[in-house]
Amino acid sequence: MRPMVEEEFRARALDVFHKVQQGIDPNEFHQQVRQLLRIVEKTPLHELITFDDLKWAIRDDTFFHWSTTIRNVSNDKFIERFKFTILTTKTYDFYVPIYCLYDFPKNMALANAIVIHFQDLPKEIQDYFISKWQYRFGIDGEYHHTKEEYVNLKKKSTFIYFVVKSNGNYKTIEEAKAIAEDVLHIIRFVYQINFNLIDIHYVERESGNSGGLEGIAGLPFCGGANYDKLFGKSINVISKIFSKKVPNDIEKRVKNAVRIFGIQASINNVQVRFLLLMSCLEGLLMSQDDRDYILWRLAEKTAFFLGGDRRHTNDYIKNAYGKRSAFIHGSSKRTNMIAEDDISKAEQIVGDVTWKLIVEFLNRGYTQIAKNRGSKKQILSVDEYIEQEKFGKPQNAKT
Repeated sequence: MRPMVEEEFRARALDVFHKVQQGIDPNEFHQQVRQLLRIVEKTPLHELITFDDLKWAIRDDTFFHWSTTIRNVSNDKFIERFKFTILTTKTYDFYVPIYCLYDFPKNMALANAIVIHFQDLPKEIQDYFISKWQYRFGIDGEYHHTKEEYVNLKKKSTFIYFVVKSNGNYKTIEEAKAIAEDVLHIIRFVYQINFNLIDIHYVERESGNSGGLEGIAGLPFCGGANYDKLFGKSINVISKIFSKKVPNDIEKRVKNAVRIFGIQASINNVQVRFLLLMSCLEGLLMSQDDRDYILWRLAEKTAFFLGGDRRHTNDYIKNAYGKRSAFIHGSSKRTNMIAEDDISKAEQIVGDVTWKLIVEFLNRGYTQIAKNRGSKKQILSVDEYIEQEKFGKPQNAKT
């Protein structure tokens, strides 16, 4: 951040702090903080803090409330603290257990995280989780005879490790949840089982302070899945797409579809799950040119893309999209009710389209869905492939 911008940012923050000392109205305070955030919206700092981080640093920082009232804090003391809480980038080591998922290989890459075994966690992290599990045994011990048995099972969970660099605590947790959820989305997509994000724990390297979130989604289910080599290969393929710095159009669509698929797998309501699965399919295959005839185009594109019994696929997508539209517009009749069987079928089609894009198209040099009009550069597109499936190759096309 340029020195003049940082200087203005600090000065404006101090002005807002003075108003807090005088007893500013909460609504006015929020407006002042939003205006303050706009000063750095085009700087790297904007990616390292959130609105809530700024609110906390100016009004709610416990540093100002421990030994004195906020009215007695000097300008120098505020600026010194503000430089640390907002203007200093800190490094956080995160450790996240995926309960009920077992035997994943050590150091296996999962999106932007890696697998770490419990015995390789730092001692203080081990002690932290053991303490939490011992406490939870009284709540979640129905299927376990002893506390030791319960804790030992939790130790076998798959742990992931990753690093976050940010300035504010809220931004840190926001980034960490996004990284951890990406891991879970990939696992949900491959295993077609829901695994919840329950505990997140971090240690800040510079200070040694620790924190995180606990019990985000309640207690884990009593079931589980083990590492499988075939699933492992699939996870590796998708993880490489998630970790790419500059993904192409198809890779972006795959990432988004896997995320949406993962979200729907974590939801109980079948109607919402079905809507999300239809959104997956749209996101994978549809382009701007398809907006006016979305039902017809989605059914046709899916049928010609997947091949096989095209008539069956075409009719199914039309029927499925009809159920989706009926639910959204509140006109569902009993014949249009969405059932578990619809979820299974939709998951299968989304999975088939996703894997065909990865295995057959990305590996053959395709990079986008829509045709690249007006460009002299020849770019392989899925829409062009579908046209060839429908009408055959142009007579002047190279073989």
